[in-house]
Amino acid sequence: MKNCIINNINFPQKKIEIGDLESTKLSTKSPSQIQNNIYNIEIFKKKYREMNLLSSFLNKNCPSFKEDFELTKFISCGGTGVVYEGLMRKKKNKQKLAFKFKFSKKENKDKDEFQEIGILKKLHNKNVTNIYAFTKVGTTMHYCVLELGKHGDLERFMKVLLKRKVLPETILCYFTLQILEALEYIHKCKIIHNDIKQGNIVVDGNLDIKLTDFSVSCTYANFDPDDLVEFPFMGTSKYISPEILGHVQMAVKEACKIDLYSLGVMLYELAFGTYPYNLNEVKNKDYNNILNNIKKEKLEFPKDKKISNLCKDFLRGLLEKDYKKRFNIQQALKHPWTQGAKIINEEKENIYCLESFLINIITDNIPKFNDYIKKENKKLEESN
Repeated sequence: MKNCIINNINFPQKKIEIGDLESTKLSTKSPSQIQNNIYNIEIFKKKYREMNLLSSFLNKNCPSFKEDFELTKFISCGGTGVVYEGLMRKKKNKQKLAFKFKFSKKENKDKDEFQEIGILKKLHNKNVTNIYAFTKVGTTMHYCVLELGKHGDLERFMKVLLKRKVLPETILCYFTLQILEALEYIHKCKIIHNDIKQGNIVVDGNLDIKLTDFSVSCTYANFDPDDLVEFPFMGTSKYISPEILGHVQMAVKEACKIDLYSLGVMLYELAFGTYPYNLNEVKNKDYNNILNNIKKEKLEFPKDKKISNLCKDFLRGLLEKDYKKRFNIQQALKHPWTQGAKIINEEKENIYCLESFLINIITDNIPKFNDYIKKENKKLEESN
């Protein structure tokens, strides 16, 4: 067994046919290194969230963009860039697409800003967003054309479409199974997402989820399962797992548990409208206090929110502080609560109009699912 830190990991030797880029590289960045570039990125995001300014820049530096595409509206600002909705001009059906524009440092010569492109070109799964094109614009920007989720990310889906602060357990369960299947797939490809949260899960027109934004992801394909590794300090502060916050070396075969902890935080937030381990009171990027809270606080569930004991049991498995005791992908997929999603999917397939399904799932009007949860809850109580 060898000890090592993931740094400058190369993808397997395979040509990636995107623009003139023939290879891609991943690198580990510390919080201080990330902080050093925030000023420039924030200027970029503030300037180019104005569509007319972005269009002018593209017309001057990338005339072919206007020939092929049309930007229609601003969607959001991410960690390193801006995202727009747009159209492909040459398609008769005017297919809607997502356009992600990212800031590139002039002095960056190792091209690690292209890591997301390389990862997306590598992945092909129904629950992972597709990439259609990639282009570098001058020396300061590149953009990629991506599959668009009709209903936006989970945060928008809840606020705009559902007009709710928390998700009903039925739809929470239904989405969870799909997210787990997406994670199972990328982990088999030796990739950690590193930033699982509402903003990085989009919902398409079929009410299926797509995992997106691999800008801080990393691969561990060059390591043996038993190698001890300190994985990159990446992600959104309150979703980062305690072993990453504590710079703990862990066996490569346990890497999936980094994403599973983040998933647990996100599901807890979706179910209860708050963070676990009393993290609401801690400031974002206050990494030391976030880790201290996780260590000292117990995992508790708000008493005023109705949720099954089975769901709570599932969340305990994901939010286990000790990664060695935390659920792995197979345990999460086989948990009785997750299995309930198959019943919901059967119900979905029997409904001709997806809008009707959405109404049913929002109002928890799925008797078969409710009966299943009651039955499994009873088993859980008897076993305890």
